Amino acid sequence: MTEIKKKDIIICGFALFAIFFGAGNLIFPPYLGVVAKSKWVEVMLGFLLSDPVLPILGVIVTVMLGGKAEALGKRVNPVFAAALGLLIILTIGPLYAIPRTGATTYEIFIQPLQPVGLSHGTQRNIKIVTCFIFFALTLYFVLNEGKVIEIIGKYLTPGLLIVLAVVVIVSIVKPPGQIVHSEDSGMFVRGLKEGYQTMDAMVSALFAGIVSADLARRGYKDKKTQIKASIQVGIVSFVLLALVYGSLTYAGATVSSYYTPENDRTEILIGMVNMMLGTTGKVLMGIVVTLACLTTSVGLVSVCGNYFQSLSKGALEYKAVAVVTTIISFILSLLGVTKMIEYSGPILSCVYPMIIALILVSFFDKYIKYNLTYAGVVTGAFIVGFVQNAPIKSAGFEGFKSFINSLPLHSIGFEWVVPTLVFGIIFTIIATATGIGGTLEDFLKQEEALQKASK
Repeated sequence: MTEIKKKDIIICGFALFAIFFGAGNLIFPPYLGVVAKSKWVEVMLGFLLSDPVLPILGVIVTVMLGGKAEALGKRVNPVFAAALGLLIILTIGPLYAIPRTGATTYEIFIQPLQPVGLSHGTQRNIKIVTCFIFFALTLYFVLNEGKVIEIIGKYLTPGLLIVLAVVVIVSIVKPPGQIVHSEDSGMFVRGLKEGYQTMDAMVSALFAGIVSADLARRGYKDKKTQIKASIQVGIVSFVLLALVYGSLTYAGATVSSYYTPENDRTEILIGMVNMMLGTTGKVLMGIVVTLACLTTSVGLVSVCGNYFQSLSKGALEYKAVAVVTTIISFILSLLGVTKMIEYSGPILSCVYPMIIALILVSFFDKYIKYNLTYAGVVTGAFIVGFVQNAPIKSAGFEGFKSFINSLPLHSIGFEWVVPTLVFGIIFTIIATATGIGGTLEDFLKQEEALQKASK
């Protein structure tokens, strides 16, 4: 086994942190601090479980499965794996993540600088112009790759962290207000489900390919070394993300006497920075976040272009996909961050239990004989997520929802665990009795044959 160098682990750990730490993620922890007030630690722990714990586990398990994004879910069914990949790429692409970058830029940078008293129509026009310019720049950089985004990205993360560090230090040394006492319950679950909005667990399989390729480039090519190194890289990334998210949650709690959960997430973030650092800090935060959003937008549009070009075997050209993706993203960005969270929340809450279950069960991949076991696990988790979030109004459906909400672990947001285990066991029994779905050995032979055919 190749000796693992600490320097490589630190560099890769910081890189993984930078990949996960998007500018859009900034708006969630301060909001949770305002929501939880004195229970900010409880809500923080819930948020940290869904981000960064689950995303990092997703990276590690994908490296264990070979490092390719499509590996997660393949033992359920190749069609399922392809559908899951399509769902992920659409969610991190034109349907949510990319539009959010434009909306976040407007709400954090432009909106706070507007004169007081502007009419709603004028504000709307400014928003349209801002988002149009933002996505025009995005498309320009996507179609004309150059060093501009690389230069911005090189100095972006350190600049953003410096601003955040100052905010956190001020919130500790000279907090703008007293943390309001709270008797509210369910803060852990609130933090857990707010963390779904970052979507990092959904894209962790995609990021695993980046980590795996970088480790291989550094000389760690055998599987055991890659797995061990990826675990260490994950630990470094976790510590950095936990410090940032935990600190921002606390900072949000210090302004809980000024804001309520009814305030927009972006409004809370920019207001908090303004209280602690004044107008200069607010402008600086706006500039840094805008640059972060731009690099994220460019990266995600490029990913979408490459994905659909590869999926269609060239029938859909990269540039055409990039143009369509950018246009859709511009239109949806006009909804605003809060509206996008409202429509995406139920979808993410529906899908996330399935993704979490898939990540966790994949850790024991070599011990799971039957492929149908995976199908059972996914089915059980998806049923719970669907029933809890589907907009269906009927007595029977509401009764089923009440039953699910009465299951063990509901208080901590893990009511899907028991159905997942039950369906996993039932499907395993069916596979044992009938042989339906094949075994791990069959799956490995199919994969080997596909690899030979592609060479």
